[in-house]
Formats: sequence, C-alpha cells, structure tokens
Amino acid sequence: MTKPIAEHCLRNQQPIAEALSPYLAGGGRWLELGSGTGQHGVYIASRHAGVVWQLSDLEDAQPGLLAWQSEAALDNLPPPRILDVTRDSVPSGDFDGVFSANTVHFVGWPIVRALFDRIAEALRPGGYAALYGPFNREQRFTSEGNAALDEWLRSRDPDSGIKDEADVIECAAERGLRFHDVQDMPANNRLLVLRQCS
Repeated sequence: MTKPIAEHCLRNQQPIAEALSPYLAGGGRWLELGSGTGQHGVYIASRHAGVVWQLSDLEDAQPGLLAWQSEAALDNLPPPRILDVTRDSVPSGDFDGVFSANTVHFVGWPIVRALFDRIAEALRPGGYAALYGPFNREQRFTSEGNAALDEWLRSRDPDSGIKDEADVIECAAERGLRFHDVQDMPANNRLLVLRQCS
C-alpha cells in the first residue's frame, strides 16, 4: 500500500515534537490515540529512541498505519493497535504518556468523554496526556480560520466542532486528569497538557 500523507502533519510534526520533547526526554511508553496516517508517531519515535510509541486508531486506518510503521522499521515503534475509544479498553496504567492530535474537534462530546476515559485508564499515576488542536477560549473562536473550520465540521457532523478549552479541562478533571500546561502552537492551535493525579 502507498503510504497516506496528510499535509498538515508535514507542517506541524516538528513543532509538536519540539513541544513534547520535555515530556519524552525520560523515555517510557506512550500511546497515541487517533494516529491517523501514523506520520506523527514515526517522526517522534525516530527522534526519541528511548520512547516506545504505540500507534492506534480505528480499523479503517490500520493499512496506512502499517505502511508507515513497517517502512520506518524502528525498534521503538511496534505494530499499531485497533482501538475504538467508545468500545475498546486499554491496559490499565500501562503508559507514561498519551498523545492525540486533531481529534477532539472532529467528534462530539460523547466520544470526547470516552477518549478521556481511555486516557485515564491508560496512564500510570503522574503520567501526562497531551492534546494538540484548536480550542476556543471563553467560548470564542481564536481566529477566523478556526471559525470557518468549525462551520465545516458541523456541516459534516452537527455534534462535532471546536471545543472550549475550559470545558475540555473540566471534562478531563472529572476523570482525575489535572491541567498541567498549555502552549500556543502554529496556525492557531494549542498543545494542552494534563497529568494523571489519581
């Protein structure tokens, strides 16, 4: 299979990897939820040999993930897992970190809550969760581009759309995930970092 390529991954993989570097410096096991094409995982795993990076996504995404993972042939990038956050469990406390890019705004709140259920399930105490993507602040869009993106998202799925950062933090806190940090990222995105406190 020809490897799928997401152009936005090519644009944002370096700043994401740089922003995550402090959390990856000590090594450990990380789970990526909604890995998409697998480009982020390959990029990060190739730069952090001490981190085992576990790709995961729905069944439809597996051929593309396998194409990237197989070609990379990295010892710290195992074969991807089929994982539907609304249905599948993950090994409890098995991961030092969880990462997900551009997922929260693509789905409705029931799936966001399921996503946080899986994150809380996967993380060891003190582990980190990092979410990349656009977030509203004080219930307002942070750019015209984000407003247009929200309109497009809702046209394809009325339950989806850009979430308010405070609402996402509150949803995470209900599952024992506390706010740790947030960083501005290119193209009006943010990297929201949470920490497992339970």
